[in-house]
Amino acid sequence: MSVDSEEKLENGNCAGWIVLIFLILIFSFNGDKREEKRKYVGIDEETKKENTLDRDEAILDYWYEIKDYVNGTVMVNACSSGSGGCYDLDADISGGVIDELYFDNGGYLYFSADIEDDGSASDYDQNGNNWDFYINMDSSIVNNAIDDWASDNDYTVY
Repeated sequence: MSVDSEEKLENGNCAGWIVLIFLILIFSFNGDKREEKRKYVGIDEETKKENTLDRDEAILDYWYEIKDYVNGTVMVNACSSGSGGCYDLDADISGGVIDELYFDNGGYLYFSADIEDDGSASDYDQNGNNWDFYINMDSSIVNNAIDDWASDNDYTVY
């Protein structure tokens, strides 16, 4: 073998080592980035799990926050101790509180009845009669409140 051939072989060997070291460095840095990305994805997935609730769980655990979002007019079942009857009547609700009850004859009564997590509420009218109310917890007014609360608090409710 000539001196030139030996020199080329050594240079080729050196170039091979340089390429190998370069590849090792690239893969090791990319591996670190992949591991770092996995950590963030894991945190994201964990956060998603923590902030995911089924509808019943949301109502059970967070009703006193959700009820603030219950606003609008909806039909409620209203039972009066004074008349002894129960009626399906429209009621204005503001912040989870039944404010006003409307009768078919054009009359109305004012209340301040907090809605509980089971849809029940009660209060006395101006005449001292006790009223018990029930709002359907599957109504759109409650569903909208749950959705709005979940959106404002980074929860997913299914």
